[in-house]
Amino acid sequence: MTQGVPGNSELKLTAPLLIVLGILGVITVFDRAGAASPVVPSETDDRQDPINLIWTGYAPAWWVAANFRSWIDTSYCSDPKTVNGAEYNATLQNVDPTGLTCIGPRDHVRIWDMGYNPTFGYWTIGAVHHEHLVCDPGCHHVVNSWENAEAHVRYTFSTDSYTSSISNYSIENAGFYQNVYNNGNATLIALKPPNEYSVTFSENGLPNGTQWSVILDGSRVSSTSNTIRFIEPNGTYSYSIPSVPGFTSLPTGTLSVSGSAVSETITFVPSTNPDFILSANPDHLVATPLSAAKSTISIASLNGFSGNVSLGESVTPASDMNCDLSPVRLSISPSGSSELSCVARAESSHNVTVTVAYTGNPENITHSIIIPITVVPQAGDFEISVISPPPVESGNSAASTISVRAMNGFSGSVTLSAEIPHDLFCTAIKPQAIETFGNATFSCSSISPGTYNVRITGSSGGTVHTQTLTIIVNKLHASDNGLFDKIIFGLPSMIFFGMITGAVVLVLLWAVLTRKR
Repeated sequence: MTQGVPGNSELKLTAPLLIVLGILGVITVFDRAGAASPVVPSETDDRQDPINLIWTGYAPAWWVAANFRSWIDTSYCSDPKTVNGAEYNATLQNVDPTGLTCIGPRDHVRIWDMGYNPTFGYWTIGAVHHEHLVCDPGCHHVVNSWENAEAHVRYTFSTDSYTSSISNYSIENAGFYQNVYNNGNATLIALKPPNEYSVTFSENGLPNGTQWSVILDGSRVSSTSNTIRFIEPNGTYSYSIPSVPGFTSLPTGTLSVSGSAVSETITFVPSTNPDFILSANPDHLVATPLSAAKSTISIASLNGFSGNVSLGESVTPASDMNCDLSPVRLSISPSGSSELSCVARAESSHNVTVTVAYTGNPENITHSIIIPITVVPQAGDFEISVISPPPVESGNSAASTISVRAMNGFSGSVTLSAEIPHDLFCTAIKPQAIETFGNATFSCSSISPGTYNVRITGSSGGTVHTQTLTIIVNKLHASDNGLFDKIIFGLPSMIFFGMITGAVVLVLLWAVLTRKR
């Protein structure tokens, strides 16, 4: 009787079962992974910014943006940035106490709506950093930190009543972005549904880039995109649509908010009535204190408009800035322009509203345009000065001093150099580089009488300044020394005869040493 292999029958029975269980296990793991771990992008499409924020629960982008308490919208001064080909849905800033809007130093966040996931719910991602402005000489933002800005977002949401939890989520994107390290641990924030809801106005019929506005419950918001959004609690609200040149729309309306988001579409229809349109060039001004920021306000006729208009301006906030328009009355046929000039006394941010009004037939027309003005500190700079020495006689040394002084908070190393003319002999400048401020010296001499101009250059990065110092070399004065005041072969006679005497001594010494041998 042949004895079978122990357990062979069990193997035959369990192998199919194991295969089935293995397939089911793979499916189960895949299903769980798909539900529990939606694909979170690790970085923006340009690979410059890491994703370091995730919101879940009830967290569509509009609701996330609404919960950035005390942060302000910065879409009008933010560059485009995409994730998976999609532009951000909102961008906000938290300006440092000493910073300026759009300029910084500031925290700057962009957020992207990711839709709905069974595990994450309505979720949104974000990229936040802290940055400051650098001008060398072109101005651009430089990232200081990812982690500190992320911590500021955590704090903002930790004090928000709609936050249910804050934790970490590993995206495995640790590394350097824009030369600043990111640790790869994103902040995961779960949000509760709101008792305030999004009220979105969408325009239809305007050309791309046309500015339009909505006034809801006394609050006015303008945009050049096709949507304007408010956040409001339950209630009934009235709204109005300020006129857009060349178009008509229903000017007023009402809406109700009752436990959910509300959308309204505003349709603009081209008008055939005589009208005019405004534009500003530039439409956003940057200036330094006590310098004039200027923009040209252009008025162009539409549908055959012709007539006299008056112009006025108002500044918000009004303190620390004065503005003027010239001229304040224009005849439009078919166009005209006026120059806006504004001067601020200190670093600040303002909105200047220019209003153009026409009174006449068939109706009165009033349009306005808003020009944001940011007043930034003067760029750090330095100046160099030189002190020319008194005249010297040929063969003598003339000592000069070069001074470097910082201006407007300049901090850096200034490298000094000299362009020396022919027949002038100079020592090296000491020190050759000066940190922020200080003095340097160098000396020059010549055996040829004359006036010499030495060009001194100070440079730091792309900033260069020059000064010219003058060295006057005179002939040796006549004296009782007679022969020793003369110039022989271009050398003072005393130096010439000294060299001859030295040569004679060397010859005699060589002869004595040779004889001793």
